[in-house]
Amino acid sequence: MNKLHRIFLQTKTIRRLILVCSFTFALMISGCSAGWEIANPYEKVEWDIHQRFKANFHAHTTCSDGRLNPQTVVDEYHRLGYRILAITDHNRITYPWTDFAEMEPSERSKERLEKGEINQEALVYENRDPFVLGMISVQGNEISTPHHVGSYFSDYNQRSEQEEIAFASTESSKGIAVINHPGRYTSENPKKYNANWYIDILTRFDHLVGMEIYNQADRYPTDRQLWDSVLVELMPDRPVWGFANDDFHGDLNKLGVSWNVLILPELTEKWVCRGMKEGRFFYVHAVEGHQGPQPPNIESIKVNNRKGTIEIRVTGEDSIRWISNGQVVQRGNVIRLGKIPETFSYVRAEIFGPGTIIGTQPFGIGDSGNK
Repeated sequence: MNKLHRIFLQTKTIRRLILVCSFTFALMISGCSAGWEIANPYEKVEWDIHQRFKANFHAHTTCSDGRLNPQTVVDEYHRLGYRILAITDHNRITYPWTDFAEMEPSERSKERLEKGEINQEALVYENRDPFVLGMISVQGNEISTPHHVGSYFSDYNQRSEQEEIAFASTESSKGIAVINHPGRYTSENPKKYNANWYIDILTRFDHLVGMEIYNQADRYPTDRQLWDSVLVELMPDRPVWGFANDDFHGDLNKLGVSWNVLILPELTEKWVCRGMKEGRFFYVHAVEGHQGPQPPNIESIKVNNRKGTIEIRVTGEDSIRWISNGQVVQRGNVIRLGKIPETFSYVRAEIFGPGTIIGTQPFGIGDSGNK
């Protein structure tokens, strides 16, 4: 072996040692840095492939206390481009849409007709085929316990004076439920309906997937404050999704002012149910409804656990703010968790456009060695 060859082998060995040491050092650094544990409700969303579907999960007809017949309610939402709709008449399942013609108006609607508050047409029912309309009709109703709750994918429709009975019944029927307009009850009976009450029932009933944080034209602005109070205690282990619904009763000026956008690989009942359960949607509130400016659009969300960042790519926005513990903690399209001084268990984004606001579901933040 000549001198040149020995030098070559020695150099090769040194290079190998350098590579091994570098790799080992990188592993040590990675092992020492725990990173962040960010629970991302949009983790399985493929933003460039999956489609967005507009949804309303709270609407009434003359089958209960609404002022329009079922087919008109369906037609109006279809006209505005909604692809998912739940008719939620009180303690009555106005479903399936193909059986509208066989249904009867409520006694309250008949009384309104006699008083001249509605016309005869409101009590004439015609069938609608959701397949022909390209829509998903969600089986639902609003259970009128002392605290109203939206029930979905379930045939339970009995009124009860005890919320726990209704919650247990909808759970046993394999349905899911949403707490409706909580601000009505926190204002009327704050001694009972406080944050602790909601935390208790959400802890006990997993099928309660969320609560309305926008109802109609934001009738109860304290709903979001309550939502944050609940998230502080339950996140990251027990997510609670925020819904925006019209709670439509017949005033066309209040149709299409609050809605949800589900991001799904396909438009099927199975995927709608899954999207509601997993939080694969964002909520929208538009002051002027569909007559006003277009709301911003979330194009993608990227979570980096190693860096502790959440990045939102949006078009049409004026500003973005991040909420945690009910407070604005950062602004802009990227949040850096390491720069939040206080302990927190979730963050959520609010995105503002001209006369509109859209919001993400909460991202759970687990324990981390970096905090």
